[in-house]
Amino acid sequence: MRRVLLIVLVIVLIAAIVPGWRYYKYLASHVSTDDAYVDGTVALLSSRISGTVTRLFVEDNWKVNGGQLLLTLDPEDYQMRVAEAQAQLERAQQSVDQLFAQLDAAQAGLNLAGSQLHQAQIDYDRARKLSAEGVVSREYYDQAETAMRVAVADRALAEHQVEQARAALGGNAEDSARYERPIVLQARAALNMARLDLGYTEIRAPLGGIITRKSVHVGNRIQPGEPLLAIVPVDRLYVTANYKETQLTDVRVGQPVRIEADIYPGYVYQGHVDSISVGTGAAFALLPPENATGNWVKVVQRVPVKIVLNQPAPADKPLRVGLSVDVAIDVTNTSGPLLSSTLQNAYDEHSATPGMAPERLQTRSDPTGASLPGDSGQPVTQQ
Repeated sequence: MRRVLLIVLVIVLIAAIVPGWRYYKYLASHVSTDDAYVDGTVALLSSRISGTVTRLFVEDNWKVNGGQLLLTLDPEDYQMRVAEAQAQLERAQQSVDQLFAQLDAAQAGLNLAGSQLHQAQIDYDRARKLSAEGVVSREYYDQAETAMRVAVADRALAEHQVEQARAALGGNAEDSARYERPIVLQARAALNMARLDLGYTEIRAPLGGIITRKSVHVGNRIQPGEPLLAIVPVDRLYVTANYKETQLTDVRVGQPVRIEADIYPGYVYQGHVDSISVGTGAAFALLPPENATGNWVKVVQRVPVKIVLNQPAPADKPLRVGLSVDVAIDVTNTSGPLLSSTLQNAYDEHSATPGMAPERLQTRSDPTGASLPGDSGQPVTQQ
């Protein structure tokens, strides 16, 4: 009997060697922590203008797409402002038309004054010649001289009126840029601003996600900057793991990570280290510790590590902001950088792509180079 038990014990020990060795290698090549949580950028929506909510198209926990209409404000006041600004623009254009008409009249007056001066010069020259020959009286010569001087003054006045009309047009009297005048540009800008304000009566989702923290209702009078609701982009969530400083010796950006959420026992999400915080959590606290005063006790600090999923979470196992997770970083390869971000590197590579935003790269920065879901997604329409 003892021999049987001994044989069984030897078999058990031999069978345990392989998994024990694997477990030892796993512990030697991974750093783990359960001080980790699902995190993400929450978009807080507010209005740019004041108004009364007339329609509401969403409720808490509803899914929305980027650019989707969420609520509307009473547009009547802003429609009246657009109409008023349109009238002001038309009035400004009429004022420019009047200035051009005044310029034409001044130019015509200048031409008339020039003709009168030319005739007065002829009459003066004739009167001077006849007066020298004694044919006409001195009075006739004086009248001709006075008429010529009046014509010269009229010509100078006409030239001044033309310059004045040109100055009223800003010095540019070209009809091709007829309405490119400050008075018209100012009225046009006011009209564009009024149209913008009218457009702001429709509040749309700046990005896709789930509605939460909705505090607005139909009939509410809201003010600019007042929080109305929040949108959580569930396809752009990441994990913040707070590792002890003693665990980060071999942690590098780009290293693979295993993630297990408490809400889904046994399921493993694959990710990678995106970046390591430049300071500890205590250093950026509201009341950071003052180690230079009082009695000092050394405490092992924790450093936030940002971990990005390689693939979006499956539809049947979605992540939520604040969920507790366990993470294990594979530190076998320590060739990666310490102060860098895979998201930033991906953004720099795609910076020449129109419409590319850092948020769109949230699940597109797999360091293995694999093609990730969302590569063919449409740009997010910003409100």
